[in-house]
Amino acid sequence: MCIPVYAGHDHFVSCMQSVLAHTPSGCQILVCDDGSPDSRSLELVRRLAQAEDSSAHEVAYLRRERTVGFPANVNGAFAVCSPADVIILNSDCVVAEGWLDGLCAAAYVDSRVATATALTNHGSMVSVPERGIPKRQLPAEWSFDAAAAAVSARSLRVRPRLLTAIGHCVFVRRSALELVGDFDLAFSPGYGEEVDFSQRCLHSGLSHVVADDVLVLHHGGGSFSDDGKKHPVQDAHERIIAARYPYYHDAIKLVENEVAGPLARVLSAARRSLSGLSVVIDARTLAGPMTGTQLHVLELIAALARAGDVRITAIIPDQLSGDVADVLVSLRHVELATRAQAASVAFHRADLVHRPFQINSVEDLSFLARLGERLVVTNQDLIGYHNPAYFRSFARWHGYRRLTRIALAVSDRVVFFSAHARDDALAEDLVEPDRASVVHIGVDHVLSRAGHAPVAPRGSARLPPDAEAMLCIGTDFRHKNRIFALRLLDELQRRHDWRGYLLLVGPRVAEGSSAPDEAEMLALHPRVAEAVIDFAAVTEAEKAWLFDRAGLVVYPTVHEGFGLVPFEAADHGVPCMWAKGTSLSEVLPDVDAGIVPWDVGPSADAALALLRETPARERNLESIRAAAATLTWDSTAARLLELYNATCDAPATPASAIEGGRGLMRGALSEDAMRLVGPGGALPPDVERPLLALANHPQIGAPMFRAMKLGYQASYRLRRRGRTNGDVSDG
Repeated sequence: MCIPVYAGHDHFVSCMQSVLAHTPSGCQILVCDDGSPDSRSLELVRRLAQAEDSSAHEVAYLRRERTVGFPANVNGAFAVCSPADVIILNSDCVVAEGWLDGLCAAAYVDSRVATATALTNHGSMVSVPERGIPKRQLPAEWSFDAAAAAVSARSLRVRPRLLTAIGHCVFVRRSALELVGDFDLAFSPGYGEEVDFSQRCLHSGLSHVVADDVLVLHHGGGSFSDDGKKHPVQDAHERIIAARYPYYHDAIKLVENEVAGPLARVLSAARRSLSGLSVVIDARTLAGPMTGTQLHVLELIAALARAGDVRITAIIPDQLSGDVADVLVSLRHVELATRAQAASVAFHRADLVHRPFQINSVEDLSFLARLGERLVVTNQDLIGYHNPAYFRSFARWHGYRRLTRIALAVSDRVVFFSAHARDDALAEDLVEPDRASVVHIGVDHVLSRAGHAPVAPRGSARLPPDAEAMLCIGTDFRHKNRIFALRLLDELQRRHDWRGYLLLVGPRVAEGSSAPDEAEMLALHPRVAEAVIDFAAVTEAEKAWLFDRAGLVVYPTVHEGFGLVPFEAADHGVPCMWAKGTSLSEVLPDVDAGIVPWDVGPSADAALALLRETPARERNLESIRAAAATLTWDSTAARLLELYNATCDAPATPASAIEGGRGLMRGALSEDAMRLVGPGGALPPDVERPLLALANHPQIGAPMFRAMKLGYQASYRLRRRGRTNGDVSDG
């Protein structure tokens, strides 16, 4: 091991102490003093050699009569140490336990390795925790020994390749020196010699790797300048590098900016070991009335915040509902940002971005891809993927299917609420099994209803105080099967002369609604119509009032990615009946389902028992509560944190690394362009080729687009003038 020394005595003291403390005795230590003006370095080595705890180390001190510069000084060490390999350790570096073993393992991971470079706080592209940003100190909360141990423990030991060795701490194999020779003295007194040596090695078929389990503390500049400022010869030597290797500087920029690949992975792992995991959660759904998706997103953020092992930024809508805003503001370790703030250049890119609900537009995918190094998408279900009736036109459905396929292809991991939803996606070849993970969501909701005193919703006056009531919760999508709840009410009236009420709760949808079927049935069955109260969308406080009034919750959904309603009902002390099948059978026992699909006779009998018989009600509630005991938000957060870190550790998906995948989404096309030509885009496919031909025509293209631009500007000015004058007739 060679420690070149020139000035910087205080740093050299720390370096020698760490080397003697953490280097096995079998490694010979050579201090190469390049005519340093400070004689204290030699005196220090003598004192250390005489110390009892240093007797096991063989330390040699080689001092030059005059200063020859770093390349010549190290070349002398290469010669003296022959035929051994040589580790060059700058005198302004400090090492920790296991550093030598890590360097050796990396250097000999392959027969063609020429050099192995250690990670450091101050080392250009191998700097951590902030990639590519050298800093003189580690984060304040870390001692160096603890930081080095954390990096080693978290290391992937991938040994990624580099374009060049980086000189703060580098293992140089003798085979490389024999093949390409020593450092070139044209780079005296220093700077650029390791780059030139590294390129000669590359040209000869050798490679350079990172010892990603070794962290070295580097003060920066201590061995060559006493103030760390740029040396006057640096620019001149950069010009030599550019002349000899014209590709080098562009190649370095390319490597530094790559978000995929082994180097990005190991730097991410080291950064997370020191700074923790940073995650962006897309919470822009938290607007309007509380739905199952919003409930999930809110509780997820709160659970991750409680875990304490992650820094969270939640991207929120411009207009948060008051209750949700209060909850989010109260959470520690959670920062809030609007879409505009997240899109700004000042926004700090996270380790990972998680969209905890499905991607619905190309703009969303483009936006999210720029916020984190890895993308996780929760795909709740494939109901829309399979059902064209939920879309205004075939083109929109086709666009949604294409978008779903693209989103799942470029996501580094896809999370599903249930094995049923995951298997559905696997059956459609939308995702590979190793990228598809099941994470059951929690059902122990706390924040979503905190402080909600029950409030009677509008229309509640129609419900007599002593009347029995069944509650059916859900939007009026056809798969929610509200029509079965109406048929169940009809059967209870006819079969058991039941005089209770059915309370419908949930917002209306524009496409795929069961409203026409419901209206037809109510028109044909006046008695049923008299007993139905449709509350539409309600607040959490109003929903709490409805639970207090209900004797039974009916959940006749045909298809769900998970199914929260039975657990929500049991949490309010109200039994629930559902139909066995799909994802519900994974978390709830079929024997207690109650609904016989889709036979209203026995289902009505079961409903009446749950309404009136205490033993049946207790069995139902106990069954649901037993299932709920294992479905906690804290366990969901713990599982997700495992997946987040595993996703960051794993290679990026091939689709996300190529320009046609998330690379394209990160900026090769603008969001306006993606809205025009992306999945479900505004430009019809049969117009794309003619428009392309016109655009490429030298005499037609430029005038045509100039006229279009001028026309758009004039139209925009007219619209603005109309709005200013109060004319809003054309929307």
